[in-house]
Amino acid sequence: MPPLEVTARSQAGRAVVRLRGELDIAGSDELRRHLEAARREHGDHLILDLADLEFMDSQGLSVIVGCYKAATAAGGSLTLAGPRPLVRRTLEITGLHRRIPVQASLEAALTANRTAAPNPARDTARGDGDPPAPSGARHEAPRG
Repeated sequence: MPPLEVTARSQAGRAVVRLRGELDIAGSDELRRHLEAARREHGDHLILDLADLEFMDSQGLSVIVGCYKAATAAGGSLTLAGPRPLVRRTLEITGLHRRIPVQASLEAALTANRTAAPNPARDTARGDGDPPAPSGARHEAPRG
């Protein structure tokens, strides 16, 4: 199986991080470093382009959840774009698709993010690093 390749660029005011290959324990630290660098260089609004990601294990999910919490705690956002069926299934089994926005393609993610508020309000009173739940909505933790 191909090792993880990570590239990052700025597009439409977002950090677009493209993942290619397999995201498992062997590549999780590398991804964490790339995501931190992308946030420093391009800001806290990120899109992970998963179209070329062939596999993701629990270590990869953990890195993505950590990035989501850090980005949203800083007033940013994280959107997952174009996951293949196997990766999408992993997101669904864990319930992350209900917590982290998932779009069918990078183009859809860029369009959706253009219409979203660039700096959503943060609920600092909660202190847990998670974004506030929409009014009247329940805030669910991912199930694993």
